[in-house]
Amino acid sequence: MTELRASAAGGADLAVTVSGAGPPLLMIPGLGASRRVYAPLLPALASHLEVVVFDPRGTGESGVTPGPYTMAGLAGDAAAVLDAAGLHAVAVWGASMGGMVAQHLALLHPERVTRLVLACTSCGGPRAVAPTPEAAAAVAGRGARTPGDAYRLACSVLYAGDWQAAHPEYIAREVAERERHPVRGGVFAAQRAAVRGHDTWDSLPRISAPTLVLHGTEDAVVPAENGRILADRIPGARLRLLPGRGHLFFHEAPEETATTVLEFLSG
Repeated sequence: MTELRASAAGGADLAVTVSGAGPPLLMIPGLGASRRVYAPLLPALASHLEVVVFDPRGTGESGVTPGPYTMAGLAGDAAAVLDAAGLHAVAVWGASMGGMVAQHLALLHPERVTRLVLACTSCGGPRAVAPTPEAAAAVAGRGARTPGDAYRLACSVLYAGDWQAAHPEYIAREVAERERHPVRGGVFAAQRAAVRGHDTWDSLPRISAPTLVLHGTEDAVVPAENGRILADRIPGARLRLLPGRGHLFFHEAPEETATTVLEFLSG
């Protein structure tokens, strides 16, 4: 495992980890998440691939810069991570907001994306299917007094209900981790503003990289219909729905997710 620092626009200093050996895969975290979010997947993926993960600006061990943030700017950050790792063209995985960033990376820098995995994400804009108001309030931690309470609320919609009931200790560990390492308020607001500005509906047919769309059928945060929309709009895209899985399906079913991704990336 190698630790790197990437220099991005506006003086952002990004923390990067490179693990494993093989064809390269860049993994882009979602809203409020650091590279830790992919820990359940890393062992299986890094046994076959060179996996590059990073803390987006303002999260984890990366530096903070003032907003506003834009999807184009966050895609530029991802490209800067590739530069720091000495990589030009790679497969790209993005989940949730990270999947939005991945779409922009594939559209703005198509020469850098060999294959694309879009997990639990959407095209944004008026064509996207929104969560219920209750789910949107929960994922934002609305009304919570502490970072831990906010993330406990978020977890009530980030995971499928049956899985939550069967894994209370996992949820407790995730909440405790967020209590120890809360997301900076200004960063969370800047990321949410970038998400609100995301709309790739018209541009999706220009994505040329072979694409796999992954989505849990019980996703309350980004309803599964969004995955169908992406797969319909991106030429040749494959759609894989995971029955009974929630937004963070790759936490609920890491082995199944890793196997599906490795099969896709192997061609």
